[in-house]
Amino acid sequence: MIRATLRMRVRPGGGQAFERAFDVVAAATSQEPANLRQSLLRGDEPDTYVITSDWASLAAFRAFERSPAQDRLTAPLRELRMSADMRVDEIVRHVDAEETGTGRTEHEEDSR
Repeated sequence: MIRATLRMRVRPGGGQAFERAFDVVAAATSQEPANLRQSLLRGDEPDTYVITSDWASLAAFRAFERSPAQDRLTAPLRELRMSADMRVDEIVRHVDAEETGTGRTEHEEDSR
């Protein structure tokens, strides 16, 4: 499982439009079978947002990221941003609040 993290600075005053555009993009992206979840965070600097998107695999994320459909879908977000920086990391452990037991990774659970 991987998490793509995209930090963006939007055009001054463009925050509300950016948030509305994210809602549309997130709704469509959530229909992708390998997409697990997405979050939109306001950054600690003015006009800064962070998008996180969790995927079942790096291959599935890359296939979506490089698709013409993704390019069309995310065009409204690109029009509203001034800069962006993305990183992709492997999720080693994901522990929900009600899960305090094993802390096993998805990979460890699948390999049993």
